[in-house]
Amino acid sequence: MLLDRDDWYGVAHDLEWSLSYVEHEDAFPDAWTGSNGIPREAWRAWEEPFRVSYRDYVAVQREKEAGVAGVRDALKRSRVYQNLHPSFAAVSHLHMGATCMIEQMAVMMLGRFARFAPSPRWRNISVFGMLDEIRHAQLDLLFSHDLLKYDSRFDWCQKAFHSNEWAIIAIRSFCDDWMLDTNCIDAALAVNLTFEHGFTNMQFVALAADAMEAGDVGFSNLLSSIQTDEARHAQQGFPTLEVLMKHDPERAQRVLDVSFWRSFRLFQAMTGPAMDYYTPLDRRTMSFKEFMLEWVVDQHERTLRDYGLKRPWYWDTFLQSLEHGHHALHLGMWFWRPTLFWKPSAGVSKVERRWLNDKYPSWEDSWGVLWDEIIQNVNHGRMAQTLPETLPALCNLTQLPIGTHLDRHHLECVTREHHGRMYYFDSEVSKWCFEQEPERYAGHLNVVDRFVAGLIQPADLSGVLQWMGLTPDVMGDDAVDYSWARDYLPDAQSAG
Repeated sequence: MLLDRDDWYGVAHDLEWSLSYVEHEDAFPDAWTGSNGIPREAWRAWEEPFRVSYRDYVAVQREKEAGVAGVRDALKRSRVYQNLHPSFAAVSHLHMGATCMIEQMAVMMLGRFARFAPSPRWRNISVFGMLDEIRHAQLDLLFSHDLLKYDSRFDWCQKAFHSNEWAIIAIRSFCDDWMLDTNCIDAALAVNLTFEHGFTNMQFVALAADAMEAGDVGFSNLLSSIQTDEARHAQQGFPTLEVLMKHDPERAQRVLDVSFWRSFRLFQAMTGPAMDYYTPLDRRTMSFKEFMLEWVVDQHERTLRDYGLKRPWYWDTFLQSLEHGHHALHLGMWFWRPTLFWKPSAGVSKVERRWLNDKYPSWEDSWGVLWDEIIQNVNHGRMAQTLPETLPALCNLTQLPIGTHLDRHHLECVTREHHGRMYYFDSEVSKWCFEQEPERYAGHLNVVDRFVAGLIQPADLSGVLQWMGLTPDVMGDDAVDYSWARDYLPDAQSAG
């Protein structure tokens, strides 16, 4: 007789036994579990939010795969990608290159959970999470392979994390830190609760909506299919937080505060420009700030409140950065476009600027004057003045350019000496994150550190581009060949 799931699930998901050939502490060392003083019996309260059996899991995933396969087959017979607006194509290039290996790194993180998590229920549910993440990486590779014949940039879906491209180094820095080099408890709070439950909603929900509006049906379907899995295994952070709050609330506050800032800075670079500049204006559903406030800020504040935690001490700085930071990063990425493997869209035509000023009232004062200088150079044929000759200063924590977390009126470079070496930070918040565990970050050399140390040859921009693995066929340029600048020519103004 085939039993219903409820008849056997309570036993199966809690399966554990006393080890007879090795001490429990040796099989589950604190360095891997992260328990550090939390008694073993405390983890009996850990309860997974989703009740999953392998039989049910396979049935549901089969339906998802059938849906994705149907869309993929339909796209092969259509010309969706060829008809896609060039600026939105950049979103696909950036997403595929930035996220595919993150999914694979998540497989390794969840594999560590499946072996070392301090609760058998947690270990059980992590196996399904591993299967989810394997699927996500394979979907990115599959769709990119289909599109490779149209654009060689899709090769970066696999190549990006094996290169030295600076934006990928910034992403890899975060993921290496929290996915591959952190104990189970801290990783669950930083990745499952903060990164996945909060911030990836923008990458997989907001961009899916924008992609559908922009006509990129395949990309939208890919994102939506992945998000249905993320919504399940991202929940592992909540029962972990419940246990930690009973035994070490100070640690919980610190891990959440550090990981929230680092996640935010990363998504300012990845998702902010994609939503507010690359997505065609008539296809935008929400601004980056609006989506952050509704889907991330409110949700994070509610989580903190529900668990008796405080807002991060830097909350006012975060809200200021939400108004400005991704605009600064976008301007920097566009200017240093040869160092990218996608074509950034400037997104500052006259009508786009009106939209930006409506969504961000201080945009014109903060960024308009800088774009005006670029526009003058483009329209007068001074293209060399719109291109870099050297590298920007980079933060030793986030790996992102210094001066990109606030507006141009509040530029700052924060420093701290540690064991005889001077470290540079994009903000007081990044410096504070470094100071929580300096030895965790102290040994890393960012791109500029390596350049100054003579590790990149020849010691010029061409040497940097070669070191990054950027070839002329993928090297970034303006997505629409500077057509937006013609809005500002005298003839265009007269016509207007």
